[in-house]
Amino acid sequence: MISKTSGILDIPLQDNESDMLQILSFENALNEFIRKTSTPISIALQGEWGSGKTSFMNRLNFEICKSSQATSYGIWLNTWHYALLKNKDSIFEEVILALINEVLTISKKEYPDKFKTIAKDIYNVGKNIFKGISKIAVKTAISQVNSDLADAVDETVFTEKSQASYSLSDLKDKLSDLISQLMQRNLENGKNQKSIVFFIDDLDRIEPALAVNILELLKNIFDIKHCIFVLAIDYEVVVKGLKNKFGELNSKNEREFRSFFDKIIQLPFQMPMASYNIEDYINELLLSVEYITENEAQNNSFRQSLVRFTNLSVGTNPRSIKRLINTLSFVNLLIRSKSKIEKTEINLSSNYKQIIFALTSLQTAFPEVFNLLTDNPNIENWNYEFARKKNIELTQQNEQNTILWEQILYSFCNQKEYLKRNSYNITSIIKEMQIIAEENHQKLHQILPETVELLSVTNVKQEKQKPKLEINEIRVLYALNQRLQGAIKNKLVEPLQFVERKGRMIAKITYKFDNNKKNNTVNLSVFIKHNNIYLQIGTSIELFALTPTHAQAWKYIEEKGKAEVFNQIAADFISLEMRYKQIKQANTTRNGLVVKNDQLELEQNFQIVTENTEYLYSDTVIDELSSFIIDYMLLIYKINQIEWKAK
Repeated sequence: MISKTSGILDIPLQDNESDMLQILSFENALNEFIRKTSTPISIALQGEWGSGKTSFMNRLNFEICKSSQATSYGIWLNTWHYALLKNKDSIFEEVILALINEVLTISKKEYPDKFKTIAKDIYNVGKNIFKGISKIAVKTAISQVNSDLADAVDETVFTEKSQASYSLSDLKDKLSDLISQLMQRNLENGKNQKSIVFFIDDLDRIEPALAVNILELLKNIFDIKHCIFVLAIDYEVVVKGLKNKFGELNSKNEREFRSFFDKIIQLPFQMPMASYNIEDYINELLLSVEYITENEAQNNSFRQSLVRFTNLSVGTNPRSIKRLINTLSFVNLLIRSKSKIEKTEINLSSNYKQIIFALTSLQTAFPEVFNLLTDNPNIENWNYEFARKKNIELTQQNEQNTILWEQILYSFCNQKEYLKRNSYNITSIIKEMQIIAEENHQKLHQILPETVELLSVTNVKQEKQKPKLEINEIRVLYALNQRLQGAIKNKLVEPLQFVERKGRMIAKITYKFDNNKKNNTVNLSVFIKHNNIYLQIGTSIELFALTPTHAQAWKYIEEKGKAEVFNQIAADFISLEMRYKQIKQANTTRNGLVVKNDQLELEQNFQIVTENTEYLYSDTVIDELSSFIIDYMLLIYKINQIEWKAK
């Protein structure tokens, strides 16, 4: 039974907590390696931030050091906590002091009779190393763990009786002696612990140069028998930390970087993110926040769709997946809240859930792209004006692509290396959203604006509110007609006889092309939606009389044996759209079927979306719009010639 929650905690797995990513085989292999390995040895857990290194270490720590089959003592150190110290110069001393204190604490717990003597000896040797820390700071830190040890510090570090100078090798020898005696006594007393495993976490969260210095210090002091280090450190962090020493990584000095890493690390272990079972992981998390139903969880096609969106965006990084799920949970609750307030029942379809998931994936992995959508969510209606506004330069290579929004997105991604590397994934996500929308007989731009608005409250970047657009529709139509009617007239072809404006120009412009033919007009209207200006072009085509309701319209088409003919019409409208970069379908042809007064009609509308009315009057738009209207009417006349009566 999956417990329900509204949010997923971003905390590492603890001890033997169930691992939903199912990488037990990797864990078992490393577990056995650590139990059987010769010492000293250092193991690097490599992986991007949020890849699950801490969870992996926690489980290793439990199995090797805490369980009934424990064969080692475990010491855990979070370097991030020490990096937060105000006095950065004391970090190294604090880290080493903490590790030594843990070793001494283990020794005292196991064999109290040996503790005081060894503690005094080690701290006497460590006098020079810890001299940078004030007496109060050291004693406060130590006393929090062990009062006896604090007394030992008083008697050694802060006495001036001995002026002997010691080196790191002296401290290393003393620690080696202590740990060897500890393990020898364990052997004599039949205890299983034969080593100390040091788990050093969050090295990838601190300054790379500092992380490298800590690694060097640990190597110099603790590279001794019976000691195993498991370090959360990536090779890339080491490279960044060595820049001051070797310069920028290149083909000539790459060996120096690698040699340093190999000197510190004997076993590099890459977190097996490619092997993470994210399908079950995502499924369980989505069920826990009640974003999906049990039926959807069992739907393989639905599950695979979500996995693909995840792989194309955040990948298999557990931290990013949790953030993604939390956003989905909030949006789901927001939709439910609106439903209650507005007293309307809102049931999210599986298709719409997939689109929300895809858009949230974009927001999580590629916030710059989501911000672009926030600025104009009508992606299928992106035009040259929008590209200029966003300072996106379309290259000649882009121009070969016939889909304008893809050209704009490709050029936008090329401005940043990270987006450039992922431009295929980003485009794929949007194309798959289009397919999902079309499966529901909708255009993506009909769904995206409301969805982007929902997600905007969880966006990292605070976008400035655009001023509310206001226009005088009559003036816009009047100015448009002054330039457009003449342009259409100059492009007339047979069978179009003439063009004249019909009726009053209040809510729309109506152009008539023939006195004798049926369905011989096209309408243009302008309105504000989603704070954008929409110019809509279309007409209503009478097909045949019927009696059923709108919901049965397509079924009626099929019953009359006209499904294949209708699908060809839909294909012709798509072909028409492809010829014009700035004019897009406002609705799918199937959704254009409407019933009016027992008459089945087809309303196929196209649109131009802009933020500026002046753009509608530009030479480029007038030229394209006038040509489009001619081609649109030729297609309407072609549809008029079809015999719609039943066979």
